[in-house]
Amino acid sequence: MRKLKVLVCAAFAMFAVSALFAAGYKVESFTGKVQVETAPGKWVAIEEGQELPASTVIQTGVNSSLVLSLDGAKINIKAMQKGTIESLTAVAATGNGGIKKGSSLKGTGVAADTSKTSKSVVTASSRASDAKKDYEWDE
Repeated sequence: MRKLKVLVCAAFAMFAVSALFAAGYKVESFTGKVQVETAPGKWVAIEEGQELPASTVIQTGVNSSLVLSLDGAKINIKAMQKGTIESLTAVAATGNGGIKKGSSLKGTGVAADTSKTSKSVVTASSRASDAKKDYEWDE
């Protein structure tokens, strides 16, 4: 029984120490509408200098950005993003956040169909016209 108490106390101490040293992101700056979810469905505006754990859910609005720091490293979160800080910083770190200006297409999985070329934008009405040509309709 005594060993169980010692084991439980040791586990609690390790949990308390890990909570003290958990990754805490600091809000360096932001532009536009950036919010943090404090409770399910309750969003509050973020503040400069605010400390946030990695599990915090944030969202950035249109034309908004957020700069966080962790251990001296700065992380930029772009506009129209929503998720935990941990997942958003992973996307920012890999650089897979979207198409970059000046990038080029290396390859595509779409087979080239040279029999159909279109010089205009395909719309619902143009697709309906094409479908009408393919079938006989009783009107």
